[in-house]
Parts: sequence; structure tokens; C-alpha cells
Amino acid sequence: MAGQYDNITDMGLSFGDGNDNISGVAEQAFLIPISWIKTMAKATAALTSGSLVTISGNHLMIVGKAPIPVATLYDKSGITWKLAGEKLSKIFEQGVELFIPENSVKSLGTLAAVKNYRYILLIGKIDGSGTFWQIGSELISATITDIAGGSGIGPTGEVGSKVTLQSYATAPVYSYEGDVPPVGVAG
Repeated sequence: MAGQYDNITDMGLSFGDGNDNISGVAEQAFLIPISWIKTMAKATAALTSGSLVTISGNHLMIVGKAPIPVATLYDKSGITWKLAGEKLSKIFEQGVELFIPENSVKSLGTLAAVKNYRYILLIGKIDGSGTFWQIGSELISATITDIAGGSGIGPTGEVGSKVTLQSYATAPVYSYEGDVPPVGVAG
């Protein structure tokens, strides 16, 4: 019996000497509630390993809805992944931490509103490609597992909130190459 990945022709794990291997994510992210998406693009497995994680179509929002922009700090935000599950039944646990460095009433009100939705999260890659990492998918959405923050203590305390999201997927993370839906109320 053939496995579902047996037709992939270019598998390999390597690093090209001299290539940039920059850590971190860009400072712009977008939370998109699953219930606000009319049509969700997805990865379409072909004969290459990259096709397993690449989403090249566009997510389309329902009328009147738009992504929620999230401005983060570079040195306090990032994506992690690790395997979970039993022997021969593995799935990737995807995690994201986003640090928002302010306590404006708009930010605090947004945190109050977003805590109980299911999402996909798009966060900019830092490689200059203009594409995004995607956490969550049409199969398993991402959820907010924690929001922790505060006013800071004393003159050097840290002000803001850390938002933690988690999802599960057959891939470590997805590469979203589509357009980010317009931000602001759609017509």
C-alpha cells in the first residue's frame, strides 16, 4: 500500500551555505476569524514537498468583514512548532506569541473582543518576499490560549500584552502567498 507522500519527488532537508537564515517574524500580523471567511484558500499537494505547505490562492472575506490588524514587536513575537501524538500518528502543534506594546483602550477592547473566536493568523515573513506564515487552516483553526499583560512596574517595566495562539496541522507551518484581504470594513 502506497503512502500519501510517496509521489513527492524532491524531499530533502538542507541549508544552502551563504543564504540568509534570518530569525523572527515581521511586525505586522492579521487575525482572521474563521466565521468571517467566505472562501478559504488551502495548500494543494502536488509532486513537490513545497506544495504541501504553500497556499497560493486568496482568502475571501464575507461582505462587511475584514482582517484584524495586529502590530507586534519583532524581538518579542514568533512562531514555534513541534510534533505531538503517538507513534505513527503524528501531527504538528503550531504556536504563536505576539507581543503588542501598548495598553490603549482600542487595544484592550480588541483583546476583550477576540478571546473566543477561531482563527487563521497571517504574520509577515521577514525574508523580504512579501508573503506570510499562516497558523491554522480550513481543517483545524487556531485559538487564543492566553492573553497576559500589564502596566509595567516602575520606570523600566514592560507595558503591553502577549497573545498566545495554538493550532494543529499536518505541516509545521503554512506559507501564504495570496493577498491579505483588505483591512477596514469591506463593501
